[in-house]
Amino acid sequence: MMDKKTQSSTFRVSVVVPVRNRPELLKQSLSLFASQDFAVDNFEVLVCDDGSTEDLRPIVENFNGVIPNIRLLRQKPKGPAAARNLGVRESIAPMIIFLDSDVMPSQSMVSQLVTALEKNPGWMGAEARMEAISVGNEFFWDAPVCHNGGRYHTAAIVYRRDALLAAGGFDEAFKLPACEDVDLAARILKQGHIGFVPGAIAYHPKRLTTLSTHWRWRRHWKYEMILAKRYGFLAFPGRPVGRFPRLRVALAAVLTLPAGRFIKGMKYIRRNFEEGVLACLYALFDVVCGVCALPDILFSPVPTCRNYLERDKGMVS
Repeated sequence: MMDKKTQSSTFRVSVVVPVRNRPELLKQSLSLFASQDFAVDNFEVLVCDDGSTEDLRPIVENFNGVIPNIRLLRQKPKGPAAARNLGVRESIAPMIIFLDSDVMPSQSMVSQLVTALEKNPGWMGAEARMEAISVGNEFFWDAPVCHNGGRYHTAAIVYRRDALLAAGGFDEAFKLPACEDVDLAARILKQGHIGFVPGAIAYHPKRLTTLSTHWRWRRHWKYEMILAKRYGFLAFPGRPVGRFPRLRVALAAVLTLPAGRFIKGMKYIRRNFEEGVLACLYALFDVVCGVCALPDILFSPVPTCRNYLERDKGMVS
């Protein structure tokens, strides 16, 4: 068996896939890695199980024959940020692609991202183009998209290993799948540019949004506040929050975001009266969710950003 140093010289990229349950979606995603136009001997796939209650071993073992360098790593449930850090620590290639377990990569996604980094030595990372999978009636369905870059979704992105190590990895204080990817990008952007590769395409399924979904989303405002306090932007770089970041996030939570959704619902009434009215009610419920999030937005402490990849190094800036 080759040691890590010898083996890493044969890999151009490591692919890290965090997952909790969802075996069928994981199976679909892995099957698309088996059909990439990038030689399977040139990459490894690390499936990082974040405390699944379902046994994912059979899914991963079924791909041993077609993806020779595939491993299943496990940890107690700590969140997607911690699961990705586990994959980074165990990976051995100079480039690391992050792909969510429910995201479907196009046949050329890996080769396009790897080639882009190799041709642009000044880039610290590169985003794939992310498309939402259509479900017909789109109004109450949601999925992240990236059409022009600047979103930094770790549902489909590549980073240089050295840049990840210098940034200290994902901040594991972000326990939910919310904002941890932009937080990492903000630190990596201090080192250099993150490019956009429109030819590298990944497809993300849309999910039905309900009142329960909106109620869960209220917990994301705490992480939006952390981004605003740390880096001075709202949600994504390029949206400055001004001198009072907590108040700016609070305003977005209780007014600007619900108002935007309410206006969108009013416009939709012309097409479908019942669904338009329901959308307006959802927007009003967002005000309630924002008000409930205010204690976290206004008073929660901002955690110190630590180095999670080399714990003995402590804090990172």
